[in-house]
Amino acid sequence: MPNVRKCIFHGCQSSPVAGQAGLFKFPKNEELRKRWIDFVKRHHVQDQQGGASKKGPGAAELKISTNTRLCNEHFTPDSFDNYHRRQMGYTDKPLMLAKDAAPTIFLPASHRPSSGTTGTSTTVSRATCPSPKTWPPPTTRETVCGSDNTNKVTREVGCQTELVGFVVRKRTVDALLKQQQLSKIIQQSNRENTGFQATLASSSSTLEPKEVPSDGPPTKRPHLECPSSEDSEISSHFAFPVDSTCLPSASEMNDTTTQQAPTKTPQDMAKYLVYEDCLLDLFNVCPKCWRVCKVHTFVNGTFLSVTQVCLHQSCLYIRKWNSQPLLGSTPAGNLHLSAAVYYTGSSFVQTNKVLNAMHVRTINGTAHQHHVHNYILPSVLHKWRSQQNDLLEGLKQRKAVSLGGHMRDDSPHHGTMYGSYSLMDLNTNKIVHMQLVQSNEGENGVCMEKEGLIRSLEFLERSGVKVASLVTDRHTQVQNFLQEQKPDIDHYYDVWHLCKELTKKVDAISTEEDCHKVNLWKKSIRNHLYWSATSSSRGEEIVAKWTSLLKHIQNVHVHENPLFPTCLHPPSTDNNKWLKPATKAICKLERVLMNKRVLSDVKKLRPVYQSSTLEGFHKVIQRLAPKNVIYSYLGMLCRLYLAALHFNEHSARSQARTVYTAEQQLNIEIPMAKRGDYVVSNMDNKTNSTNEYVTELTDLLFNEVIHAPSTFVAEMKAVAVPGFRCSGLAVTNHQDQEKDSGVQGWQ
Repeated sequence: MPNVRKCIFHGCQSSPVAGQAGLFKFPKNEELRKRWIDFVKRHHVQDQQGGASKKGPGAAELKISTNTRLCNEHFTPDSFDNYHRRQMGYTDKPLMLAKDAAPTIFLPASHRPSSGTTGTSTTVSRATCPSPKTWPPPTTRETVCGSDNTNKVTREVGCQTELVGFVVRKRTVDALLKQQQLSKIIQQSNRENTGFQATLASSSSTLEPKEVPSDGPPTKRPHLECPSSEDSEISSHFAFPVDSTCLPSASEMNDTTTQQAPTKTPQDMAKYLVYEDCLLDLFNVCPKCWRVCKVHTFVNGTFLSVTQVCLHQSCLYIRKWNSQPLLGSTPAGNLHLSAAVYYTGSSFVQTNKVLNAMHVRTINGTAHQHHVHNYILPSVLHKWRSQQNDLLEGLKQRKAVSLGGHMRDDSPHHGTMYGSYSLMDLNTNKIVHMQLVQSNEGENGVCMEKEGLIRSLEFLERSGVKVASLVTDRHTQVQNFLQEQKPDIDHYYDVWHLCKELTKKVDAISTEEDCHKVNLWKKSIRNHLYWSATSSSRGEEIVAKWTSLLKHIQNVHVHENPLFPTCLHPPSTDNNKWLKPATKAICKLERVLMNKRVLSDVKKLRPVYQSSTLEGFHKVIQRLAPKNVIYSYLGMLCRLYLAALHFNEHSARSQARTVYTAEQQLNIEIPMAKRGDYVVSNMDNKTNSTNEYVTELTDLLFNEVIHAPSTFVAEMKAVAVPGFRCSGLAVTNHQDQEKDSGVQGWQ
């Protein structure tokens, strides 16, 4: 016969010939290999001390070589990478052992109790355990349970000390609880390394065991099942490790209400959708006496508390289970839901619609408002000020700071309520400060941009930041203020805003009679304005290049200004695009493009930095604080801070590149507003976005704010809130304003 490798474990009969699963080599890792060897040697010494008569491989002297194998029967199912896939039939490949797997189970066949084995005596109700030699093959078993007033029959049987596992073909919840209780009793006795006699009491239980031949140790244990109102068809394999390193302690067996301390914080724990009936099935049966229990439930938003009470006089078992941790008196899930909705800029109303459509228990609007006002808004304010201080410290180290500023009006229902003025560091494209101005704080709504700029510059001066240059739009009041009050700051105009205004006027000219050719030059006019600003070193040169445009359109490419005497482009052969001199189209273009104010503004265009990135920040604000929703002052302010945190985190994202040529990826879009013209965009081709600020805010909320909210609330109350507006859109009293903080008013 060929030489067949066998398992090195003493008494184990597993081998490929016997139809068992694979044999595994001892690992090469020294630490893990030592654990394998210690496991085999420990039970090898126990077998020799127990007086085993039959010598297995290495019984006299245990030797470990490169040909030594250990079978899968000594490992738990979690030790294999593909165990569950094999059980469900997804693969027929042999079991693959995990890299860090260690043996913990020894087979019942290796330790049979002798006829003179002595041990402890334990009484277990409701079932009788047959002798190991008479265990039938896996099948469905039923136990008829009598009433409580019947005489109990006891029977002395011998049970093996080591239990490997059993297969359940059909079982109920109460039967599964009985099996787990019985397995704990057997495992407790194994710590003493002795066999035991079990006295199992049953209320007129009837068992019909099937005899099996005694010439082979059984490897499976039958399932004892009590009748139940509902049976479920489940097929699974349970393996109970009997090694001393895997056994529960005595306190874990006796006190079923003891809960292990969580290893993760509430915000880091995984959450699942659990159906109510599936969950309450776990509490219908008492785990001690296996009788039907009374179950009480308490629901608070997403929080569920279950109290299980056994009404039998001899048991009176009580257990309380909570679906989520409690932070004081606040369920962690309720607070986490409110925080997730707010930090991501989502709508609480829309989120509740989704959850209600799925019949998922959730919190109401009042609870959400309470969480937002007392915990979430203070956390956002604290996080933004912490990041802002870091940004200001970096600006203090620079001698010349270039900033870009712009105002965004919030105009729900065509009535401006707030104006938010933002300042951006043009070197890093990060928002360094935001000022929220209410419409009644200035003389009128037009003055809000000037008021926001004044407050922002005063804040930077108090912080010790020296502003060298400022890029804004062409707001007249801002221009006059900087010329009169801040002459030491170099004021520039943004090309994007001037180009936007000129494009609108050129579009209007192209629609008039005899001016249709102007539409052909619309794109060239925009490109020429950008080129004039970015390719020049001073304002006079920008003006010289810009004024050459009007002659260029008339096919005249030699100019009088010495700073730009001739056009730089090659000769053109297309004569149909040129406009004729002294025509209506030329006269109107000259009035729009070459008037005194436009020329003075072109001279102040910024050649290096542009504030057009601020428009991208305004889009982020629009997503987090839509204009069709009314917010309180604090609610709007904190949403602006949240938008700044999001924008600053993604401001340094690099442009995505192609795989093979490493070229930048660009998008060509044709928006409806361009009327057939295309736009080259790279915003959608950035590298993958992150939301680290959401994680940091959540950690701050759960680790600090919820435990000591008074400090953070005091910081929020120190914010100066302006008086109420005398308008139908305003919140009419202080209580309603606090209630509406950060919560959408109108949908």
